[in-house]
Amino acid sequence: MYILRSYCRGRRYFEEYCGGLALTTYVPAKLVKHVHKPVSPVAVLVYKALTAKFFMSLPGHFCMLWVPGYEAIPLSIAYQEGAHYYFIVKKRGLTTSKLVEDPPQYVGLIGPAGSSIPMPTAEKRVLLLGGGVGIAPLIYFASRIANYVENATLVYGVRSFNELAKLDEILNVGKFNNIKFLIAVEEAHENVVFKGTLIDFVTRIGDEIKEYDKVYASGPQIFICKLYEIFDKMKLLDRLVLALETYVR
Repeated sequence: MYILRSYCRGRRYFEEYCGGLALTTYVPAKLVKHVHKPVSPVAVLVYKALTAKFFMSLPGHFCMLWVPGYEAIPLSIAYQEGAHYYFIVKKRGLTTSKLVEDPPQYVGLIGPAGSSIPMPTAEKRVLLLGGGVGIAPLIYFASRIANYVENATLVYGVRSFNELAKLDEILNVGKFNNIKFLIAVEEAHENVVFKGTLIDFVTRIGDEIKEYDKVYASGPQIFICKLYEIFDKMKLLDRLVLALETYVR
């Protein structure tokens, strides 16, 4: 099993993993896209770096995004194309609510930080399980592995249909050939492929999980813990890659 630190909060960690880069040294970025349904607590944001020197990221990396008048928060990078950074944000507090409902035209970015997801080597068939905004590093990862695996399935799990992020902005620019997308929603909805949680999905396919050479998962801690228990009982921990949120003050 491989565990990576997806993102965390805290000056000590960030100074350690960003080569001592001062937290006041932000890359200025301008909003170029805000995709949000009025009833949804989730939005997709695209910011473009305004300087010639900007950081490059890998799937699994996060950055600190500073919102003027609010605070700097860690956000997993959902995709990057040149100077354009894609984020999936869910309302959790004042700053995230601002980003979802009325994102500022200009923000500051520092990154990348955290651990990147290891690329497949000999694996031919992989399963990606993204719970909530945990889909961010996995959709980025999916765009990178399309040419490395023969078959990949990405399952996006949320509680309600309104919590689904509109991923078209990412899917339309990334390379997702050989990637099969499924949606798992706990609440019943006519447009849902699978009704239930991601754990329900894993339980439903049962021993079919053994057909995957590697399973990557990112999402809420309770989901990660339950998934670990399932793979431990099946003695398949060597096939599991988990992305965790770690908070360090």
